[in-house]
Amino acid sequence: MKILMKIPYRIMVLCGGLSSMAIAASADQPPLLTPAASIELANSTGKFDFLRIDAKRRRLLAAHENDGTADYFDLRNNTLITRLKLGGAVDTAIDADSQRYYVSVQESKRVAVIDAATLSELASIKTPGPTDAILYEPSNHLIYVTHDDGADVWVIDPVKSTVIATIGIPGVPEYMVYDPAADRIYLNIKNKDVVAVIDPSTNKVTAQWPTAPALLPHGLALDIGAHQLYSSGGNGKLVAIDTKTGAVTGSVEVAEKVDQIAFDADGALLYCAGADKMSVIRTSGGKLQPLGNVKTAATAKNVAVDPATRNVWTTYTDGKSSFARSWMPPKP
Repeated sequence: MKILMKIPYRIMVLCGGLSSMAIAASADQPPLLTPAASIELANSTGKFDFLRIDAKRRRLLAAHENDGTADYFDLRNNTLITRLKLGGAVDTAIDADSQRYYVSVQESKRVAVIDAATLSELASIKTPGPTDAILYEPSNHLIYVTHDDGADVWVIDPVKSTVIATIGIPGVPEYMVYDPAADRIYLNIKNKDVVAVIDPSTNKVTAQWPTAPALLPHGLALDIGAHQLYSSGGNGKLVAIDTKTGAVTGSVEVAEKVDQIAFDADGALLYCAGADKMSVIRTSGGKLQPLGNVKTAATAKNVAVDPATRNVWTTYTDGKSSFARSWMPPKP
């Protein structure tokens, strides 16, 4: 069992204005986002990777890759819970009952199994190679984790603590999401400019959907009700894909080198986190409408939305400390 680390942190509630990194708005228009809580991790300089939200426990789960920790924040009072030393953590999957977290630990070639109640490591599952994006598929209660810079997705049985299948994919994987309405997994293939569609019942790729004009696709988000998949390219393009047909139905410009995107279903807003700025896109009415950019930080390339408050969270380091920072969206 791992020992939970206590680390100094400081909480700041930010005021509006450019100095607090909110986009300026005209006199008759509200700002896109209003700065809210910021949690500082002192003496922390490593970059983060993917962010996730545990909606049931109201937590922000931050894979702090270069610090070698998984960082857990309580979103009810905007405080750090703990930093768990795991190695190079890059992503987290949450089981359907929020009893376990599964953390992909890249260079150690493993998945760490974490007790969500105690935030202690219960087990370690070895993989054939370095890991990257990970998700939990609730229909068959299995874990899917990508082979970093490889051409595989490994299927893990968490009960048996072993890899039970390997899915061949058409190129180098990036981010993936699960569609419960269609019982499918969508996976960005960044060197082929496609989304690979995986059927969990057969563990095979059943389709490849082109993402052009979004090239080098990284960020991926899903609007289940509207049957729309959103994929952001490293070239500063975002596309909407109809999950019934696989066809691109629209595209807009966003920040370049977006790593992660997040969808606010209640506000019909999409947040695309790139270096130095985050693009905000309205998705209602079946169309993509760019609303503008919010100034963030050079390393703030990951984003998650708390469904309870609709607050938007990102993480970054300034070279001296690391931060989890949030903004409040306008009321619908």
